[in-house]
Amino acid sequence: MAGVAFEEFSAPPGSELALPPLFGGNILESELETEVEFVDGAGLGAEPRPGGRDGGGDEEEEEEEEEGRRRREAARRKLQALGRRCREIEQATPLRI
Repeated sequence: MAGVAFEEFSAPPGSELALPPLFGGNILESELETEVEFVDGAGLGAEPRPGGRDGGGDEEEEEEEEEGRRRREAARRKLQALGRRCREIEQATPLRI
């Protein structure tokens, strides 16, 4: 394989997060299809919750917190799986400079 300049692999203007050429742009596509929602503890940009802080809605609040924990745990597991997959690919594909 001939030497390739980094510029040849740069993302085209307008594309935001392109996968590196190592992945061919689609190896991890199936792993990335699931939407991940990050919950912001500070409440920035969040919609007000039903029941609010003025009483009531404690059960709903607990359910929402539990759902948030489940989502964060799923996101964490997914991120770990992606990291493992990336390491496997990097080990199987020798870097040629």
